[in-house]
Amino acid sequence: MNQTHLHSRRPRSDKAEEIGGRIRERRDALGLTAAEVSRAIGLTKGAVSHYETGRATPKQDKIEALAEALGTSPEWLMTGHEPEHLGYAQTGAEIRILALMRKIPARFHPIVLAAVKGIADSTADGGNE
Repeated sequence: MNQTHLHSRRPRSDKAEEIGGRIRERRDALGLTAAEVSRAIGLTKGAVSHYETGRATPKQDKIEALAEALGTSPEWLMTGHEPEHLGYAQTGAEIRILALMRKIPARFHPIVLAAVKGIADSTADGGNE
C-alpha cells in the first residue's frame, strides 16, 4: 500500500469538529460560499473545507480572521458562546434593527445581512460615525 495514502487522512478531534460545525453554520447563515470565506481570510477553499469537516483546526490568527469574515467572535467559534456584551442589542438603533429583522421572513435574511455588511464595509471607520 502507498505510504503517502496511509497518512493522507488526518484524524478528527471532537473539538475540531465542533469548531468546524460552527464555521459552516455561520457561513451558511450568511449565505456565503467556502470560496468567498477563503478569499476573505487569504486561504484556499480546501483549507476552509478542512476546518469545516474537522480535519484541521484553525490557528489563532485564522480563528480571528474567520470570526471577522463571519461577523462573529473568536469566542463563539471556539466555544459556541458569545461574549455577553455581543448577545444583546446595545443601542436604540440596534434594538429597532433587531425588531425589524424579526419581521422579515428568514428567506430574506441573507439579503438583509449582505446589505448591512455592504454598508458597514463601505464606511472608512467601520460605521462608527
